[in-house]
Amino acid sequence: MSTPSVDDLPQLVDPAVLTGLGDRIVSVANATQTSMADVQQRWSVLGDTEVFHVTGAEAVPRMLDRPVSDARGFSEALVEARNALWDAGSSEFPSLKQRREELASRIPSVVAAYDSAAEASALANATYRSTRGSDVDASVAADASLARLNASTTLNSAESALDTLRSDIDRFRRDVEDAEDRLASRLRNVSGGTEVLGAGGEPVRVAQLFWGFSESAYPGAPSAASVSRSLSEQLTYDLGRAAERRIDWLSTADTHDVQRWLDAHPDFVQSVAFVEPGRAGDLFTDLAAASAAAPNGEWNGGPLGQLLALAPLVVGNLNGIPAAQRGIFNRAGLADVLARDDLDDETRSKLDRLRSVVEKRSDDGSLPTLLSFFIDTEGSPRANIAFGDVETADQVTTLTHGIRTDLGSLQEWARGGADLQSALSSELERTSQSSTTAVVLVMDWDSGGALSVGGIDRPDAGAARLSQTLRGLHVANPGAQLNTGAHSLGTTMTGQAVADNPGLVSHVWFFGSAGITAQTGHELAEQIRSGETTVSATHADDDSIAAWGRKDWLGSLHAEDPRDVPGVQAFGSNGGVVADYGSLRGEYGESTDSHDAHNSTKDEFVGWGVGWDGSPIPLYEPTPQTGYLDPSAESFKHFVVGLREALDTTGASR
Repeated sequence: MSTPSVDDLPQLVDPAVLTGLGDRIVSVANATQTSMADVQQRWSVLGDTEVFHVTGAEAVPRMLDRPVSDARGFSEALVEARNALWDAGSSEFPSLKQRREELASRIPSVVAAYDSAAEASALANATYRSTRGSDVDASVAADASLARLNASTTLNSAESALDTLRSDIDRFRRDVEDAEDRLASRLRNVSGGTEVLGAGGEPVRVAQLFWGFSESAYPGAPSAASVSRSLSEQLTYDLGRAAERRIDWLSTADTHDVQRWLDAHPDFVQSVAFVEPGRAGDLFTDLAAASAAAPNGEWNGGPLGQLLALAPLVVGNLNGIPAAQRGIFNRAGLADVLARDDLDDETRSKLDRLRSVVEKRSDDGSLPTLLSFFIDTEGSPRANIAFGDVETADQVTTLTHGIRTDLGSLQEWARGGADLQSALSSELERTSQSSTTAVVLVMDWDSGGALSVGGIDRPDAGAARLSQTLRGLHVANPGAQLNTGAHSLGTTMTGQAVADNPGLVSHVWFFGSAGITAQTGHELAEQIRSGETTVSATHADDDSIAAWGRKDWLGSLHAEDPRDVPGVQAFGSNGGVVADYGSLRGEYGESTDSHDAHNSTKDEFVGWGVGWDGSPIPLYEPTPQTGYLDPSAESFKHFVVGLREALDTTGASR
């Protein structure tokens, strides 16, 4: 396993720099106010003499009142900024600096202890194997076996210390980011701009990147619209515009230039998902107006014709454009990737599974829609797949997974998505509802493995993508009710996305949650209280895994059980009758036997046997187990009834 180093620790600004900057800011504030007061005093002389009296210009002596007020406000803002910098530089950042120094001093010893233990364990194993021959004295073999056991125990202890160190480093990184965010949030009233030179060399002020408010985006033009954006909003805006301009260029540039640029920027196709969905829709409309379409909806000329031929995934991964078009472009992109000769066997196998899923027709003859598809920076394929028509459905529900899940598990998850859409459609038909539904299987995020389950970076990154997916669905179908379902670490990710988008998602279902952050819990409780969202959660008694994701003493950064959030409704997964499922009398649902989302077969302990040397050995037998989202499970049936009732009681949109 890779070991941490001092380079893994985030850099921290010197607290003395913060306090020093605070002192300089106060000096600027004092000088500003003193200078402006002196100017006002001199200007007021104009009102005390008849020399400058001009009829119609009586307001001249008061012309500096507004600038004086502004200078006072600016000085006060600088003092507030100084206080924020001093608070951070004298308390919070020194504490963080000390923690960084302590971590930096721990890393070499913990890593050295692990390396030594690993080397000793390997040597002990080799020595033990060398004593397995029949000609070796029994006492020598016994000593080697004991040494091997001791070395293994020492290695386990060293691995535990290494894992604790990793968790402490992750927590420290998060605390540094939080401290920086808190400091930034207090520096709200000081704005700045980017100075550029005009064609004649004169200074020109352009659109700002700032915290706070600007009276006009174009000084000197009173009619210009007011602009107020946070730095993150401005960055999102600028990056989105840059992506739009690049897509526009790709649609008309020389084919060799297009291919050369795409080869140099392979990550661009996954980044276009963050273009604001409304703007993406407008961009697609503009490109379509200049393009020629074939009878089957594909493009054979113009900008979209070129993009379909050369860069289909650039269009297919845009949120907010017609779903059918996303399917056309992403299928073309999938075919392009499958045609490559540099794919390893594992990647090609995953892509073959994806192709088989999106080419399998449902009972009504429709094909799933490949709503997004790309190869991520680690070389792993990612995709979202829609079952049902997301543009006309009255209800759209996203469904996502937990750890150790990617397109290698696509077939069971695709079957789960199709089962949910089919069961819900059947329930709507049985209860004579005319509403329609669709399910979007979300597999475009990296949920990591067991070693990263307590972290927050992967759920945060997934939440950003899911947020864009949900916003895109809303733009494409603004009347649809949006719901979410999630399993394991997917609940951590989904909870964050819902918290970040109040009012966008109507109903949330969590299965075997790996926990949510305290901030997410607070935001969800507020949405529940306001009536914007309902949240339901379940955890089977036989699921002993989910709780490990919430272990605070293991360093989990999302230790809150969503069932403890005020207003969250618990539902069953231990086996029982689900009222009004399948018939008015309801139907029995099976108990969930493990943490798995889908049915599985596990080796279960059934007793003890006798080994070849007469020693007792445990005996196991393969035993079928029911997952949370199998159609036979109680939790699945509650999910379906809940979705059906959500349409019945609240309508298609909020």
